[in-house]
Amino acid sequence: MPRPADEMDDLRRMCPSAQEMPESGIEYIFLPGMKHPCAPGALDALLCPQQHGGYATRLFLSVPIPGKGNNWSLHTILSRTWHTWSWNNVPANQRLAEILAQHLRALR
Repeated sequence: MPRPADEMDDLRRMCPSAQEMPESGIEYIFLPGMKHPCAPGALDALLCPQQHGGYATRLFLSVPIPGKGNNWSLHTILSRTWHTWSWNNVPANQRLAEILAQHLRALR
């Protein structure tokens, strides 16, 4: 189910090319070229603002961030390999930008 346009607008202020990309009934938001202070250069991210694999929400990255996060694992989503870490209890009942911000805080 598409999110309200203003929520996507919030994400596009941080990542201008953000786009919704559902797969197998799961909502994903692709964030290409996202910048993070702990990552060398830009990286691609995939936000899942709903339950995924026992987690309330998930953030997947194109590369793991060395020295940050715990228990990194690999997932194939949208025909691509993604990295994520063990970080739970970021509720789905928030705006997309807040879900993203809470996941990114875990990597500081």
